[in-house]
Amino acid sequence: MDLKVLGLLDVREGGTPIVPTSAPARQLLALLVAHADHLVPTAVLTQELWPEGAPPHARHVIETHVRQLRELIDAALGVHPEPVAGATAASGRRTARDILVSLSGGYQLHTGGGACDLRLFLRAAGAGYRAMEVEDYTTAAERLSEALELWAGDPYTGVVTGPHLRTHIARLQQSRLRALDQWVEAQRRLGRRHELYAGLSAFLSRFGGSPPRYAVMVADLVPGADRAAVRPGPAGRAAAARAGTVPHSARRTLAASR
Repeated sequence: MDLKVLGLLDVREGGTPIVPTSAPARQLLALLVAHADHLVPTAVLTQELWPEGAPPHARHVIETHVRQLRELIDAALGVHPEPVAGATAASGRRTARDILVSLSGGYQLHTGGGACDLRLFLRAAGAGYRAMEVEDYTTAAERLSEALELWAGDPYTGVVTGPHLRTHIARLQQSRLRALDQWVEAQRRLGRRHELYAGLSAFLSRFGGSPPRYAVMVADLVPGADRAAVRPGPAGRAAAARAGTVPHSARRTLAASR
């Protein structure tokens, strides 16, 4: 199972999307993805879906959402939904019950070691941090740039969030800002003003609610430049393009805006 959470939630089994259209079922899937390959207690799922207090039929509603997710997984696997107990062993084929597993007290989403953009981000960012520690700023800038390229938008876009997902998302956003701060420091150490200006301008255009210090930094990098560059949107992207040496992420953003 492949997971993407650094932007729109995208979960695929064998290349087939399994994100449900129902907002509550999508929220439940998002929380299972956030704790992939670990048990998520039913009590945590309940708190996420009903933070102000669960209705008497909460457990039944959760079971309905789980059944819906399993139907999507089975369809992606090409097997009959909800097989009877023992069908997996008899046929030798994996089913939704092997992937979205019922355990005592909750559920667990088995990914089978599939691709995960968050895992790739953490690996690349970690390599960048280690390079910074030994003052290898060229490698640090490259690896941190790779990490930041994985972000297509705010995490879990399109998902209604409760308390548990909001806490998880806040941690991810802090990780993104840490990686950006270290990338900025690496570029500064290397004296790459153009790359720094273009990369920060692209970042401001892609993510709303960015810390004001980045906008100030862009303005300081290019004294007298068009101040549209420090604002999100097409004007900022155009200014980033005029700065030259636009990173791959910035080129993607610019192309999408045309």
